[in-house]
Amino acid sequence: MKQLNFWSRKFYRRAIQLLGSHFYINPNPDICRSILVAGTARSGTTWLGDLIVSQIPSRILFEPFNPNLVADYRRFHYFQYMRPGTENPEFYSFAHRVFTGRIRNRWIDRQNERLISKFRLVKEIRANLALKWLHDNFPEVPMLLIIRHPCAVVLSRMELGWATDRDIEPFLSQPHLMDDHLDPYFDLICNAESVEEKHAVIWSISNLVPLEQFHSNELKVVYYENLCTQPEMELSGIFEAIGYPSSRLLVTQSNQPSQTTRHASAVVTGTDKIEDWKQKLSRSQIDNILRIVRAFGLDHLYGDSTLPLHQNV
Repeated sequence: MKQLNFWSRKFYRRAIQLLGSHFYINPNPDICRSILVAGTARSGTTWLGDLIVSQIPSRILFEPFNPNLVADYRRFHYFQYMRPGTENPEFYSFAHRVFTGRIRNRWIDRQNERLISKFRLVKEIRANLALKWLHDNFPEVPMLLIIRHPCAVVLSRMELGWATDRDIEPFLSQPHLMDDHLDPYFDLICNAESVEEKHAVIWSISNLVPLEQFHSNELKVVYYENLCTQPEMELSGIFEAIGYPSSRLLVTQSNQPSQTTRHASAVVTGTDKIEDWKQKLSRSQIDNILRIVRAFGLDHLYGDSTLPLHQNV
């Protein structure tokens, strides 16, 4: 029954998106009308975005910082690093178009479901390395960073057969990024051999940079596992950060799969959403992932636990 409901929702939402992605009115272009949900791929960005737009009528802008599918962003890296305090008029101009909604693109508009909205929800998995720069240059935009256990993210990426070396290359090819953050980890990055180790490197770099750049309580960090286990408390904090009241109905909606959920995902099959990776990864794979995370100094986020050890940075 869960599988049937899953596919029914998928088809229904896709039909709505076919209309919403072509025929919509951009909300008021004031930058303060935009919300950014950032995180690594497979960390829950779509799920969190869905929860927000279920209460705040928003045009969804899906992953605009993608140089492979957005021509206006083509000259930038797949994971573009922006050094805080520097100027880049071209990057600023593109981000400004995103946050004002003055951009139309088949990829960006693919998940929009509303013809008329009051806000914009920018869902992004490639902006972590530019998050502080975006925060400094667009302080009016509420920004959320969602983090999920590295083993869960690595498992999901492996099951999808996603790239490793191709995703790591943009990190090593940006001198400012190497100078500011990654030089101490150069050998660690280059010596990662197994698939799970390389995916763990991607997870670590993607979270290391924003967590090092933001001061305590400057950025709202959302832990995927907290959203699963204590949705009412977590959602209250999320909507407080956005500056919008939350609803108790969201607690029920938080159990619904997101638009990018796969049919074999735990939320669909009924298995444990938090500990599913423990059953599917071998002990050696788990050890390899946690060793990489520990070497990057990020073991304080989860340690050996499936639940986060901290509520915020």
